Amino acid sequence: MRFYGIPSEDRALELLAGMPEGRWVFVENSTQTELDLEQAREKLREIFLLIKGWKESNKHIPQTTTFIFVHTPDQPKHFKVYDLSSLGCSVSLNPPRWECYLLENK
Repeated sequence: MRFYGIPSEDRALELLAGMPEGRWVFVENSTQTELDLEQAREKLREIFLLIKGWKESNKHIPQTTTFIFVHTPDQPKHFKVYDLSSLGCSVSLNPPRWECYLLENK
C-alpha cells in the first residue's frame, strides 16, 4: 500500500472531510479502538493540531517536516502519523505512533 506524505497540517485537516462512512480502527501505541466516522475525524483532528503546535513551538522543526501520511488522499481510508521520535538519522522508520484506518481496509 502506497502512502503519501502530507507536510501541511492544514491540508491534512482538509482531508478529514473526504473520509468515507464506516467503522474506523484507531491505533495508538499498539492499543486499538473501534470508532465511528465522526469519532475518527475528531481523534485525527486533535493529533494534527498537536503536530501543528510542535512545529510552531519548536524552531528546530522545519515547517515542511512530514509526520502525517495517507493512503489515497482523494478518498482517505488509512492514515499513519509519526511523532518526534521518528526524527533523526536512521535507515528505518519507527512504527507510527498513531494509525487510523477504515475497518474494511484491515
